[in-house]
Amino acid sequence: MKKVEDYTIQELQEAIDGIDQEKYREKYSELQSELSKKRVEIQELNAQIVKLSGSTPLQGAMDEGQNTFTFKRCFLACCCSIGLLWLFLGILGFFGLGAITVNGGQANGISALAAAVLGGGMSCLMMGFMIWVGEKVLRVFENA
Repeated sequence: MKKVEDYTIQELQEAIDGIDQEKYREKYSELQSELSKKRVEIQELNAQIVKLSGSTPLQGAMDEGQNTFTFKRCFLACCCSIGLLWLFLGILGFFGLGAITVNGGQANGISALAAAVLGGGMSCLMMGFMIWVGEKVLRVFENA
């Protein structure tokens, strides 16, 4: 059987939740005191991390998760900007405004909308790829 000192915080919390406090008062108080000790140790370690890095551990973990630069995120960002512009032009072309040109002639109606969606998708794909590759090359030069 494991010693109380070897329990993880989760195991201690589960033991405290599952124990009959009235029947096992000594064991309950022992679990509570051990849980308090572990929480104090965590606070001390967090304080040391803050001293060393200048930010709390949770902030650092959140920053790293939010700053991942993937092709998917880059493509979606392009779709939110360039793609919306193309969609707007396609809608204008759908209603007869000569905003979309296909093979040297103005497209209207559903063909303008389809051409705009295709053009926007290709633009977003190319722009997203170029930005993604550029970021990778920049990292190589920064780390050199």
